[in-house]
Amino acid sequence: MKPTVVKGFNVSFSRGKCLLNPSNVTVEAYKPGGFKKGIVEALALSFPPSKATYFRDWNAVTIKAFNRLIGVYGSGKITFCASGNEEVEKILDWVKSVVENASAEIVDKGAPRIEDVESWSRLTPLDLYRLLPKTNCKECSEDTCMALAAKVLSGEKLLKDCKPLSKPENRKILGEFRRRLGDRALKALGWE
Repeated sequence: MKPTVVKGFNVSFSRGKCLLNPSNVTVEAYKPGGFKKGIVEALALSFPPSKATYFRDWNAVTIKAFNRLIGVYGSGKITFCASGNEEVEKILDWVKSVVENASAEIVDKGAPRIEDVESWSRLTPLDLYRLLPKTNCKECSEDTCMALAAKVLSGEKLLKDCKPLSKPENRKILGEFRRRLGDRALKALGWE
C-alpha cells in the first residue's frame, strides 16, 4: 500500500506484522517535525503504569488502548495495527488528543523528569497500597485496599473510588501521595 496523509500524519501500511490479528494492517504514522521535547515522558505519566510502558533508550512509550498496543516515539512515529481506515482515523484522532493534552501539561507544569517517569513505571500494587488508608471498608466495592490498589494500577478503578481518601482526616495521606508521586501521577490514577 502506498503512503498517504491521514489526520495530518504521513501514514504507510504493511501486512503480515500484526501478531494478534494477521489480517490487520500495520500502521506507521509520522508527524512531520516530530513531537515536542518531553511528550513521551508526559504521555507515560498520563496513564496508569500498566497501561503505558516507557522506553528511555528509544524515547518511546507503548500505550495499551483500543485493545492493542500503540507505540509513540519522540521522533513523531506512531505504530499500531488496525483493521481498516475507520480504525486508523479513530486511533490517530485519539493520539492527537492525548498528545495535545500532554503538550498542555508541559506548558502548564514543565516537562517531567525522566527519573520520575522511570519511578512511576515501577510502581507496584504494594507501593500504592502502602499509601492508602488501609481500612478495607469495601466502599470502593473491592474486598480489600490491596485489591483496589491493583485495580487502580491496571486502570480498572480510579483512586477517587477510595472514599476514605476524600475525608478531611485523610488529607495527610493525599499530601503523601503528592509528595511521593506528584500531581500528574494522581491525575493518571484517577484522583481528579
